[in-house]
Amino acid sequence: MATLAGQRAQFTWSLNEYNKSDDADMHVKFARRMAKYIATAPAYGFTKEEVTQGQAYPSEVDQYVNDPSVNADPDITEQQAVQIVEQAVDTSDVLRIGEGNGVVYAYGYRCCPDRLKIGFTQGDTVQRIAAQIGTSTPDKPTLLLEIKTNECRALERAIQSVLEVRGRKILGGGAEWFRADREEVSAIYRFTIEKQ
Repeated sequence: MATLAGQRAQFTWSLNEYNKSDDADMHVKFARRMAKYIATAPAYGFTKEEVTQGQAYPSEVDQYVNDPSVNADPDITEQQAVQIVEQAVDTSDVLRIGEGNGVVYAYGYRCCPDRLKIGFTQGDTVQRIAAQIGTSTPDKPTLLLEIKTNECRALERAIQSVLEVRGRKILGGGAEWFRADREEVSAIYRFTIEKQ
């Protein structure tokens, strides 16, 4: 029986492989696989949103969702997908704090230690980060901080706003990249919860 974690990992693995390639044939191959996991989600009792974790995916995927031939495409097992996705992100030095159902996370790259991406997810953090890996990724992403919270969107905005006011937002690098380190981000978090 399929598991939600396994289906998410298979989708994320396919999205990651799509993003890592510039080859049109590879894009078709992995767009079809993403479509397969989206199309089969209801049969396993899952929604598209649960499997994709709300991640944006290439628009070409939608053209294959109702194509029955995608079911003939080869799969990797859920266990293989989970292992591949877990290995895509370095979690050897992550600090986990807080309590709640959502996560505000900070990750970066060892080659650029003063830069962090601050985001949030209601799903698995590693899968969320792995889905963001692309051909321009300079190194293996390193997850440095996970803050569990029931107010992940508000906390993410608060942390990002403080960093932006401090002049730490990196322009042109995406909306969620900042010159910061884990200690500064966790200090901002502690300040926000002390005022509650």
